Amino acid sequence: MRATIINPGDTWTRTAQKGLLSAPAEASLSAKEQKEEKNRAFDLLDALSKSGALPIEDASLHVVIAATHGFDRTLVDTVIQENVNPIEKVERSLMIVGTLIHRRAAAELLADDQRERFFTASPRLGPGAGARAE
Repeated sequence: MRATIINPGDTWTRTAQKGLLSAPAEASLSAKEQKEEKNRAFDLLDALSKSGALPIEDASLHVVIAATHGFDRTLVDTVIQENVNPIEKVERSLMIVGTLIHRRAAAELLADDQRERFFTASPRLGPGAGARAE
């Protein structure tokens, strides 16, 4: 597994409405227009929060983390020759990243009905295996 660079491209498409009841309109934004729109968004945030004096309690921040999972062989060779389920390998990698980001044990991040299946394929991440990220 290795880090992946996300390149969103030079031209972005913005969908916006002039008014609440108006139809959405699409526009392409150049790099200069993207910077202007970003600055407008930060200016609006600054005004709404009175330069940080007012807390913004009901907001969320979305972070995208990308990774590329590589195999030594092709997908078909991995499944047929090595008799390995590639989905289990990817799930294990994602769980390792998840335990590090959330600072929780794998068992805490899994749905109740998925724990047994996951720990059968990845016993080293199971309870008591010292897999808690600190």
